[in-house]
Amino acid sequence: MKRKNNLYKNILSTTHALNMYKTIKQNCKNKKEVYRFSLNLNQNIYEILNKLYNETYKFDKYRIFIIKEPKYRLIMSEKVEDKIVNHLVAKYILLPALDSSLIDSNVATRYKKGSGYAFKLFNKYVNRLLNEKKEIYILKIDISKYFYNIDHTECMRLLKKKIKDEKSLKLVDNILKTTNEPYINKEIKYMVGKEIRRVKSLNISEKEKQIKIDQLNSLPLYYHGKGLPIGNMTSQILAVYYLNEVDHYIKETLKFKNYIRYMDDLIIMDTDKEKLKEGYKKIKEKIETLELKTNKKSNIYRLSNGITFLGYTFKSNNNKLIIRYNKTTSRRITRRLKNLKRFDYEKYLKSKGSYKGFLEKCNTSLYEKMMEI
Repeated sequence: MKRKNNLYKNILSTTHALNMYKTIKQNCKNKKEVYRFSLNLNQNIYEILNKLYNETYKFDKYRIFIIKEPKYRLIMSEKVEDKIVNHLVAKYILLPALDSSLIDSNVATRYKKGSGYAFKLFNKYVNRLLNEKKEIYILKIDISKYFYNIDHTECMRLLKKKIKDEKSLKLVDNILKTTNEPYINKEIKYMVGKEIRRVKSLNISEKEKQIKIDQLNSLPLYYHGKGLPIGNMTSQILAVYYLNEVDHYIKETLKFKNYIRYMDDLIIMDTDKEKLKEGYKKIKEKIETLELKTNKKSNIYRLSNGITFLGYTFKSNNNKLIIRYNKTTSRRITRRLKNLKRFDYEKYLKSKGSYKGFLEKCNTSLYEKMMEI
């Protein structure tokens, strides 16, 4: 496939930049910063585009904070200016160059795909294998700290296979290098320490405290030359693309038909357990060529014993597929809906509607109970 060229000019459009601002305005939680930016909107847009045109744009510091639900994780928030640039790069450089090379079953964060499409594929593949009336085995591969371990040099090597435009490559490289700044790890350590002190003051059992503290201490730091900024629009697309060669290897070289990738969760289904064992060895080696490692959760499971994926528990019984949402998901949704109903009724109604689509897919009467909240 011919490499894409002349992509950089597409991000220099005032119309494109204003459209990205409108998208950000709708979704950004920091309304004060959006308001500040809007006071001199045209001037701010002009300055962004002028710096991009002269290749002098510099990314500002991230605001780093910790999300507590459904589990502890880090988020790196950008200023509005940087969000606009990231959105421009994602939509007008990365997507045009990369999307057409991705396999259909690489589904996370992609247009008309996502978790709903992954759910549809999972059902399709399982029902196809159920016709063989044999035990179905599922190889589930999970990559250790995927976002934090994506190698900058390797990522740029892969991008150069699809993008010829040197200006575009330089800008993406600058985005990657933002994780090399020393303040990031200092801020992560500070936020983790602050949350640990808060946890220790909670009126909960020592066991519960220790679980939370262990989760906090497991939050990774960034190594120089490694990792994507958590929360960037460009990071989502780069993470989807980074394992593209692995996807094609699994589908085209190893000939596994029933394969789904949802970001760093790789699922392969087959009735031949030995084929999956041999396949995993080769896939693991292929993944390691990208400076990544699989973690201990990677294993082969019997579908008859159940497997969790996309927040659901899938299980085969009497040649039928049973779908339930797992207990952790159930508790999280219940707690969130109750809190929103009490403190933000408008958001509660929106959330309830979105959860409805998730819960309706399950073969369980708990759906009605959850909707009564």
